[in-house]
Parts: sequence; C-alpha cells; structure tokens
Amino acid sequence: MAKDNVPAKSEVLLPETSTKGRGFDHQVDKNDYVIPRAKLLQDMSPEVKAEGSVLKPGQIINSLTVEVLPATFVPLFWFPTWIRFNPRNKKDNGFDSNYEPGKMIWLSKDPNDPRVIEEGKFGENGEVPLATKFLNFFSIFIGHPMPVIVSFSKTSYKAGKKLITLASLTGGDMFSKQYNLTSKIAHTDQNEYHVLEVAPTGLIANNSKTFKVSESLYENFKDKPIEAHNQDIDEDKVVDVG
Repeated sequence: MAKDNVPAKSEVLLPETSTKGRGFDHQVDKNDYVIPRAKLLQDMSPEVKAEGSVLKPGQIINSLTVEVLPATFVPLFWFPTWIRFNPRNKKDNGFDSNYEPGKMIWLSKDPNDPRVIEEGKFGENGEVPLATKFLNFFSIFIGHPMPVIVSFSKTSYKAGKKLITLASLTGGDMFSKQYNLTSKIAHTDQNEYHVLEVAPTGLIANNSKTFKVSESLYENFKDKPIEAHNQDIDEDKVVDVG
C-alpha cells in the first residue's frame, strides 16, 4: 500500500462483484448501469477548454468522472458497434436533411443488421462506408475503481485491430493479459491530433486478484446489453473517444 492510504498503481481497486456494501437493498439491474468510456482528449475537447482545467490534449480520461486513467488496463471482452453520422457538409454523400449535420442517425450492435450490411461496407470503388465501425473493449484499469469501455474507431482503429489481434491470437482468456493504453500525435492535411496506442505488458496469473475480479465482471456483464456513457455522441466527438 502506498503512502497516505493511496493504493499502489499495481493494485486492483475494484471490489469482488459478489460482495455488496450497505445501501444496496434493492437489486441493481445491469441494464441500469451506464459504463464510462476511455475518452482521448484533443485540443478542442470541452474538458480541456473548460475554465481552470488542468487537463491536456493526449490524456485519456474516464468520460463519467473526468479522472485521468492509469495506463495499464485489462480487456475482459469485446463487442462491435456501428454508428451512422449525418455528414457535416450537405453536399456530401448520404446527407439526410431529417437530421442535423454531424448528428447520429442510427446505432447498431448487430453485424447482421441490414443497415450495417448496406451502410457499413466500402463501396465498389473504395468509397468510405456511411457508418463508422467501433471496436469496444469492456475493461478495467489497474488502480481505477470502476470498469471502463475502451473504444477504437477512425484514426485509432488500427490500435483496436492490434489489440484484438494480440488478445485473440496469443490464446487464453482475454483477461489473462494486460496492456498499456497511451496516445501519440498524428498529422493529416496540416491537422495535428492524438490517436490511441496499445502495447502488451504481460500475462496475469489466474490466482491473482486482478484475474479473479476480471473473471467475476466478465461473468456478470458478458451477456448484458452494454450502455456506454455518451453513447448518443455526434460525429465531432468520435475523435475524442478514439
């Protein structure tokens, strides 16, 4: 235990999910939870621009509590989502006058959804899909007291593909391995922004508290509908979550 009763970063702060504290006399339905996202801050993120803020672009925060997240995380399971945003330019392909520019038109978690099949694929000539695909990982961060969803899309999609490749092709439970989540600066058309980076940091012993807490959370949430914080984001905020 670190000084001043602050747990060391190597410790898991999450309690065993089977142990309830007082005050929870009524059963909490898993559908009532809103799981925070790991939000990657950019220059124009509201949290950075807020008066008196000490947050900086490139930091990764809990979207619900606005706390900076530790670097090391453990993904427990993953699920894809597709979101179609209305284009910001009325002249762009797929613009729908029934929605404000940049706003979400639909969201789906079903790969067999006709909208996903039709609008989530590249065109015959390489046209970008109308719907954006997200790779979402229900995760815990070592030293952070609640689960967080780590999402990868657009400019950070490569990092998401790297994570799911490392997690699946190396065998074992997804939560038997841990990783570092960081950011780096990228440049496109004279624009500078931050993208997510993932790197493996080792295995987790199956008799460790981290593994046991991960396993318990996995069993409790794997088959439940997951509502992510700010799930109804608009296109401007996609970069903020990766």
